[in-house]
Amino acid sequence: MPDAAATQFVLVRSRWRAAVPLAVTLVFRALVVAYAVALGTRGTFLVLVILVFGLSGVIGLLALVTTFTAPPAVLTPDGPRVRAEFISPGLTEIAWSDVDTAWIAYYGSQRCLSLLAGARARAYVTPIPEGTVDAAAVVAAVHELSGGLVTVSDTPPARPQSGSPAFRLGGYGRERKTPLLVGFLPWVAILALLPWLMDAPQPWDQPWWPGN
Repeated sequence: MPDAAATQFVLVRSRWRAAVPLAVTLVFRALVVAYAVALGTRGTFLVLVILVFGLSGVIGLLALVTTFTAPPAVLTPDGPRVRAEFISPGLTEIAWSDVDTAWIAYYGSQRCLSLLAGARARAYVTPIPEGTVDAAAVVAAVHELSGGLVTVSDTPPARPQSGSPAFRLGGYGRERKTPLLVGFLPWVAILALLPWLMDAPQPWDQPWWPGN
C-alpha cells in the first residue's frame, strides 16, 4: 500500500534487479559482435553485425545506465511518474484521468506495470521485479491513489496493429514470464550460426547485387 507519510507508492524498489535483464541481453549482443570479429568477419557482413547488434547494444547500455541513474518510478495521488522509455533519464508525470489501460505483464522474464495513456500507442513500461514488490500491492495502490479511476488488469491488451514490425510482434507483453532457457536459445542459435553464415554465399557477392 502507499506510504502513509509520503502518500506515494514506489514501484522500482531494486534497481539492480530491474537492470539484470538489460545486462544479460547487453552481454549477448557484445558476445555476438566479439565472436564475429574473432571469426575473422570482414566487409559488409561485419558492418551488418555491428549495425544490428552493436547499435542495439549501445541503446541497451544507455538503458542500463539510466536504470541506475534515473529516479525510481512512483505512483502518487496526482498520477504515476514513470520513465517514458527505457533510455529516459527522467520521469514523465501522467494524470490518472489520462490513463486508458493499466496491466501487469511480462516482457521476457521481467514483470512490469504497463500503462497506455493519451494518444501514445506505446505503453509506459515500469519493471516491478519479483521479490521486491507484490503484484497485489501494486494493484491496490493504483486503485487507491487513482481514486478508483484506474483498474489494473493481469491480461495485456490485444497486440497492436500499427507501428514497427518489432512493436507489433512484441505487443504489450505476456501473461507469463518467458523461461530462461527459451530466452537464451535465440542467442545460442545466433552464435552457433555465425561460422556457417560466414562460409555461406552472401547476396552482396552475387553478380546481380547492385554495384557488382
